[in-house]
Amino acid sequence: MFKLTFATAALVVVGIQYSTILYKESPKFIARVTLEETCDMETKSFSIQNLGTGEIKPFSHGVAFIRASDSDKLKVVLNPKYSQVRFDGVEVLAQKLLKISQACIEPTSLDSIFDSFNETFSTD
Repeated sequence: MFKLTFATAALVVVGIQYSTILYKESPKFIARVTLEETCDMETKSFSIQNLGTGEIKPFSHGVAFIRASDSDKLKVVLNPKYSQVRFDGVEVLAQKLLKISQACIEPTSLDSIFDSFNETFSTD
């Protein structure tokens, strides 16, 4: 009976050690995110969200600091006080130093230019 209890306890300890080695969390760090945007809004209208934790930090003077790990994804979102507006921002993998460029207007493509010409000069 004592041997069975000892063997079970040893297996539990080995299992715990094995799981901590295999599933070691990525180290946490504070990411410094710089935002370059071409929108008609002030930079303080934007925030950065850690999609892994849900944490949101606003930009101040174009810079935000947020806790993250290497496996986390960060996304540019609107400041939570603008909840009525929908915005789909850039999503990137977390790094200690990040520079994100956010464009609010899609660049004009040749297809959209030709579509506009077709609509304008249509004989229908």
